[in-house]
This record gives sequence, C-alpha cells and structure tokens, in this order.
Amino acid sequence: MSKSGDEQLLIDFVLGRCDESVAEDVRRRLDADGEFASLHEGVSRTFAALGLCSSPNPPADLSARALARVTSADRAEVLRAVGAGGGMNLARFSIRELSALAAAAVIVIGILLPSLRQANRLAQRSLCANNVWAIGAALNHYANGNDGDFPSSPAATEAWLVRPGHEHASNSAALFSLIRGRCASPEVFQCPSAGGRAFVMSADMTDFPSPQSINYSYQYSLNVPVRRDLPRLAAVSGQMAILADATPVFTGGAFRPECDKQTVSKNHPDGGQNVLYLDTHVDWATDCHVGVEGDNIWLAEGVSDYTGREKPASPTDTFLLPHPGW
Repeated sequence: MSKSGDEQLLIDFVLGRCDESVAEDVRRRLDADGEFASLHEGVSRTFAALGLCSSPNPPADLSARALARVTSADRAEVLRAVGAGGGMNLARFSIRELSALAAAAVIVIGILLPSLRQANRLAQRSLCANNVWAIGAALNHYANGNDGDFPSSPAATEAWLVRPGHEHASNSAALFSLIRGRCASPEVFQCPSAGGRAFVMSADMTDFPSPQSINYSYQYSLNVPVRRDLPRLAAVSGQMAILADATPVFTGGAFRPECDKQTVSKNHPDGGQNVLYLDTHVDWATDCHVGVEGDNIWLAEGVSDYTGREKPASPTDTFLLPHPGW
C-alpha cells in the first residue's frame, strides 16, 4: 500500500472505522513495521490533541456552525487547545460541535500530510544534490592529480551489460576509485530518495559491493577516461553532463526499450534527476534531453537497441551507465 493509503488506513483505524479483520491486520503491521508504527503514533497524537469524539447523524449545518465558532472571538483559545492538547475547557462545546471540529481536522490533515510529504521529497532532493556536488568535487580533485583525467574503469572486456555466462565490465568501478583514493566517502554515492545501502570499504574491494550502494550513473569510461581539459569539452563544459541519478533505461542487467521515452530517473518520486556537469555545477532536470545541444543523457547518440557494447558517439555525447547489477 502507498504511504498515502497507509495514512488513510490509520485515520480510519484511530477513529474506529475499520472492521475487525482490517483492524487486526493493522495491529499486526504495527508490531512488525516500525515506519508504519511511527506514522500511527503521529496520527494518534494529532487526533488526541483535538479531543475527538463521535456522534451519530449530526445535522447538515453542524460543520459550518462549528467552523464559525472557531473563527469567532474564541478561535485563539480553540487553536491553543489544538496545538497544546489542553488548556481549554472542552465542556463549553457540545459533543456534536466537537465532532464537527474533528471532521474539520480530518480535512486539515488531508491538506497537511501531502504538504509534509512534498517537503520531505524536496529535502531529499536537496540532500541528493549535495551528494552529486560532492562527487563532482571528488572528480575534480582526482583530475587535479591525474593530468586532467577523470577516473576510468580498466576492463578486459567492453561488455557492460550483464549476460549470464559472459564476462562483463563495471563502469561504476571508476567512481569507486574515488573512495579508494580517499577523495570521497561511500555515503555520498547513495541517493536518500532511492534508499541506498551503506557499506564499509575493505582493502580488497575494487567496486561497489551492490547496485544499491551506488544510486548514480556515470559517463561511459571503460578504458577511456573523460578528459576535463579536452578543448572540445572545455567549450561546452556547462552543458556536458557526466553524472546523474540512476538511469531508468538499463535496469535489472538489461536494456529496457519500453523506457527509452521515459525521461527521468526513478530515484525521485516527484519526477526528475540531479545532473552533474563538467564545470561541476548541479541542476535539477525534469527531462533527459539535458546534454550538449539537447543530447539524451541516458542513450548513446544514434543507437536505439543495445547489446551492451555500445559507446558514446563522440566526446560530447553523454552516455550514463549504472552499476552493472542495477
């Protein structure tokens, strides 16, 4: 069930609107699911602060009369009671008026909870942008000590799609060299919206231990480093995308042709991706055509089908690849 569905379910549960079988399912989830239990606690506290009561069949104009009282001279006192969970003699309101206030509160919650979700998404987007910026800083630090070259992935094969029984290369190993060289920490490679998996580096590691440990896609770099100081790139450094949230086109070790028209990463539910450019600035993009002259950052230019050996068509062709197991 979606988070919004869980919220409505818990509102019904707290108000006693669920039948016994549904209520029993809710109680089982409360015991087993910490996030669900936390959401239940927030809903319960909200309704407890309002002192909600139930009353059958209130008159049709009750909500309007109760809301009129809220906006009357006593509205400050009512709001203090809502905010503090006390400090007001609720006896001065009738049971039916309190029920109407409860109905109004449900409306407010219906407006507030989506706003809180949106605020959370924006916060995660901002944290992701900070990660992407930090990766960009690490790439430039690496290039400063390597004649202007960003890291590449030495590979015995140029096959980057996972095929059962076949050897494959890892483009993400290039980014892992930033961790090995102490240019970046493992945490910055996990997008907070994608639920990345933290890990501790060991001396023998040469790549991220799982696709969940790196939620970003990097410019194709198998045996071919991106050269920061290449004159052709320097002229378009503000348009040349070199990293972004994970591609939607190559997932589960396969090319997803049905997704080649899908313009954004699946990392963020609000539709978009953070994109790092060669000049180190980061932009939020709601489209995939954000490379040089509108280049599609997920696909190699001029290629519509993929075997797993394709390369960028030119130095200015952005072709972002994920961890091979993504």
